[in-house]
Amino acid sequence: MTIEIGRGLAEARALADAHWQALLVYAALGVVFPFLLLSSDPIFSLRNIMAIVSDPSTNRVGGSITGPLYLLGIVAVITAGAMLAAWNAILAEMREGYISELMYGMVAGTAYLVTNIMLAITIGLVTGLRLAVVDPETLASGGTAVGIGLEIFRVLLSLVGAWIGVRLCLAGAIMGGRGKLEPLSAFVESWRLTRPAQWRLYGFYLLYGLIFAIPMVGLAMLHGAIIFANEPGGLLETLMSFGWILLFALYFLGQVLIPAGLYRTAEIGVAAREIFA
Repeated sequence: MTIEIGRGLAEARALADAHWQALLVYAALGVVFPFLLLSSDPIFSLRNIMAIVSDPSTNRVGGSITGPLYLLGIVAVITAGAMLAAWNAILAEMREGYISELMYGMVAGTAYLVTNIMLAITIGLVTGLRLAVVDPETLASGGTAVGIGLEIFRVLLSLVGAWIGVRLCLAGAIMGGRGKLEPLSAFVESWRLTRPAQWRLYGFYLLYGLIFAIPMVGLAMLHGAIIFANEPGGLLETLMSFGWILLFALYFLGQVLIPAGLYRTAEIGVAAREIFA
């Protein structure tokens, strides 16, 4: 049986209704806490970013890049851990409590994150070999044809990357639902389960990304307008921070619930097939 998207969304809604308290806790851990951590470094301030972009020669962020990269790494681990803890909370047959889920999430989330990073690096290296055959002088000199070709290559690369992401979208839910610490078998199983419905899932996730991209762009434009018109630290700028937190929290919940619902649908389909085989 193939994964049914409508049924998966219904399962996601049922999971949200049944586990809303745990989801709120892990959304706070995976979104609010990282947001506050990043806000502590000036380089992640939208006001500073806009100033640097508008006048790079005058506006600079001092200090080493090591600190921000270190902070990004901590935030990535916390967010991945919160996601795995949330999947474990809503999909496991029996909950073992927040402490157990958090401990599991931090370990499994780190493994999940590292595997994703290694996969992205591998894909980047493999696709980058395509450019290695192009003469460096040709790339440097540019030109209309070369520029158009590179843009087409980037678009195709992003589409292929999105397709791979769709094929692996169930891996985290599989790990959390079964309490697995090792991610490779979960990635393999996600690839297998999504194969029959891969193109429908691909279209769905493109639409899902667009739905979140529109308010994100709108919020960024509104935030930018407020920054230009007001002094730092004003009430409106503070309210914009709450807007970003709300948007990221909704995205976090979607990233947890949708794969969880789709995985539940896939599990039901596999069970039915085994019973009636």
